Amino acid sequence: MFEKRLKAVDLAKGTNIAPSVISRYLSGQNQPSRDNIITIGNYLGAHPQSLLSSSDAPESKNPAHNISIHKDKIILLLERMVAEKDEQIISLKAEIKQWEDIAITISVKDRHAKGRQKTKNPTKPNKQKVGFMTNHKKAKS
Repeated sequence: MFEKRLKAVDLAKGTNIAPSVISRYLSGQNQPSRDNIITIGNYLGAHPQSLLSSSDAPESKNPAHNISIHKDKIILLLERMVAEKDEQIISLKAEIKQWEDIAITISVKDRHAKGRQKTKNPTKPNKQKVGFMTNHKKAKS
């Protein structure tokens, strides 16, 4: 199959064997029946005995066939990557919190400064306010 540059789908169509069955044969999950070995051999023009010998089969260049071999390593690597991303998220959240605290502090200082500027309004001196308050208090007495 590899020498003829055929895909599993091509082999499945040519032999009327389900693509999922061909896939299991290629991955080593299942062994083909005697009838399927003969059918595949006839389609490929190869002796059925040569199909049973794995030493003649070339290594697959498709990495998907090797995933099951390295499944545990892949899972461990993915878990590490997720843990690193979680740490980055925590760090970024802390940094955002710091920036928010700084923004709040600046906002509060601006409000206090604006409040002081309002009391220093030259058009309405504090003496007038005090005089009004004292006159008002006298009237109640």
